[in-house]
Amino acid sequence: MRAALRGHGPDYLVKGWQISGAVFFHTGFPYTVIDIARSFHLQANNFFGPIYAVPVGPPGPSIACGKGAAIPEAAHPCQQPQLLADGTPNPDARFVQSGCETGFNTGNLPSPSDPCGGARISIAQGRNRFRGPGYFATDFAIMKDTKIPGAENVVLGIGLQFFNFFNHPNFGSPDSLSSDPSFGQIFYMQSPPTGILGAGLGGDASPRNIQLKLQLRF
Repeated sequence: MRAALRGHGPDYLVKGWQISGAVFFHTGFPYTVIDIARSFHLQANNFFGPIYAVPVGPPGPSIACGKGAAIPEAAHPCQQPQLLADGTPNPDARFVQSGCETGFNTGNLPSPSDPCGGARISIAQGRNRFRGPGYFATDFAIMKDTKIPGAENVVLGIGLQFFNFFNHPNFGSPDSLSSDPSFGQIFYMQSPPTGILGAGLGGDASPRNIQLKLQLRF
């Protein structure tokens, strides 16, 4: 019995196994709300820079971004929409209506009869005042190396690789153009830095991906 177990101690159970992984985490990327309609209007005067949207009051903390801002539901957008469902100005909008800017960091609030007929305000939004959703993903891999009998220094490796192991959804940045109907909504998933489909190839690698890995070393 002892002879049969000789050489089959704890080292025999773990020999050849490899376990590895990586964790990716960052807070939300900053963004600035742009009045793209006003920017297009000024291009006629040879000004091609972005025009920051004018807040209706001191910019408060960022509204939490996440799955609630994702289309098609988008029940909780990252920014309050400019218009209500009936097309009237939203009284809770954080920025003056598109087209109501009168200059850099200045604009007019809506009145009961005119979206731009209210009081004049002058508040600077500032650059990168808001933040989009954060990011978290975990990769995991397990491999087992086995020596090929009768072949010196030849090793066969078999294993599995998991990308976004916990299948955690990560959302992209919201639409930051105040004149867009989708202002404050998120319409894409954030691709991971690593994955089966590579990076920057246009493939949707945001869900969990699993692949079988075989390698022969000699």
